[in-house]
Amino acid sequence: MKKLTVLLVLILAIHAVESWAQCRATAPEVKSVSQTFAATGESASGSSSSFSIADRGAATFDSQGGTGSPTVGYARVQPNAGSSTPSSYLTFQFKQNGILVGQASVPGTIPTQSGRIYAEVGGAVNTGVAIANPNSSPATISYYFTDLAGQTSATGSFSLEANAQIAKFLTEAPFSLGGSLRGTVTFNSSLPVGVIALRGYTNERSEFLITTLPVVSLSAPDLGIVYMPHFADGGGWTTQVVLVNPSDSPISGSIQFYGQGSGSAAASPVTLNVEGQVGATFAYSIPPRSSVRLATAGAGASIAVGSVRVVPAVGNPSPSGVAIFAYRNGGVTVSEAGVPVLSASNAFRLYEYDCGDFKGQVQTGVAITNPGTSAATVNIALTDRDGAATGLSASITVPPGGQIAKFMRELIPDLPYPFHGVARISSSSAIAVTALRGDYNSRGDFLITTALPTNESAPMTSQELIFPHLVDKGGYTTEFVLFSGVAGQVSNGVLRFYAQDGSVLNMTWQ
Repeated sequence: MKKLTVLLVLILAIHAVESWAQCRATAPEVKSVSQTFAATGESASGSSSSFSIADRGAATFDSQGGTGSPTVGYARVQPNAGSSTPSSYLTFQFKQNGILVGQASVPGTIPTQSGRIYAEVGGAVNTGVAIANPNSSPATISYYFTDLAGQTSATGSFSLEANAQIAKFLTEAPFSLGGSLRGTVTFNSSLPVGVIALRGYTNERSEFLITTLPVVSLSAPDLGIVYMPHFADGGGWTTQVVLVNPSDSPISGSIQFYGQGSGSAAASPVTLNVEGQVGATFAYSIPPRSSVRLATAGAGASIAVGSVRVVPAVGNPSPSGVAIFAYRNGGVTVSEAGVPVLSASNAFRLYEYDCGDFKGQVQTGVAITNPGTSAATVNIALTDRDGAATGLSASITVPPGGQIAKFMRELIPDLPYPFHGVARISSSSAIAVTALRGDYNSRGDFLITTALPTNESAPMTSQELIFPHLVDKGGYTTEFVLFSGVAGQVSNGVLRFYAQDGSVLNMTWQ
């Protein structure tokens, strides 16, 4: 098998083929694919799939999978004239030796001409990048690496043909990084391209786990204080806080860990062992174009949970970043997931998914943090895939500066099984929300990936979105999720599929 295919498969493929198939096979109320397409205004025709999404509705497409060599390519989300672009992400799904071993979710991206990515290469860790050129002309892409000291360590460039796609480890051509690295890779393109990055970790069983890494805009606005609404440390859990400097100047600030709080009692700082230092607040200083990583020790049987605040120093812009959660069971790291930093807002939406062979096998969890000084009342309401109200709701109180982390079934005990729809999470106070999808595989390992909520107040766009990578067959599947993520959004259009050489790619759906 070519290295390219191996990379794309290993880095990007995932989620439970077994679990999704079991959802359909064991739950009579789940519609067949043809029924689902008819009910939600979707249709599939091999090389493209049309969609029509109501406000607070959703559409999903699940590749068939199967044996044989992996099929690799990318996808384009094209709204119809006069329509807006839906919120979207895909989940790569990977089974190794017949067992689901990992999952990674990646958002649809607006094509860009520049960006910066946290890069780590060495030992059990590698970093991969997938780039799709949706243009009718070749794109010239230049890149350079920056180490932790802010020094440029290597540079290069290559041409990506019209409508083509590549996906490579940084140690492979055209990047050809020699030796180990912890820092960043920065790219510039002559034309807008779609880009995603993932961190690969080979665990103690030689299974390849993947974690989504954000592609940082070099012109990102300063968001001030940003949040990671969940961390976990101890009891097998560790959290890595990775920050990336999007600027050409040094930046500094502090990382603060807070507990959950209780009722109206404010959350207190949480003392942790981070990179050998013990405390609740840790200073960061990031050289130009570089990054920093602060990892919790994960010692002890008890689990400390809460939220993280990233507070820039006065006059400094906020860094971008990601929290990487890892779970170790019986001496083996069985799961990793990356959640990007975000700013607070009053309402978020996410695709809610509850399925599997048994209740709780595959389910969505949310972590909500309240950065305010007063308790926040948070309301959760579910709609079905057609955007219709279900009557399923919950109201919870998040303490001042505190956090809650629950599966949706814990918050709404009468949630039907299975359930597929959209959750709206809102509060009169600004909150920050992260969503994770949990999945128990046939070995009993608990696997996690992100569910990628959206800020409901984000502006609508009609720009094309790119999924820079998809993979199917050979043990891999890809699930596409499109949903109404912005207030009042109704969306219709076409999802199109392309092979790596730019030719039309025919997909088979479950």
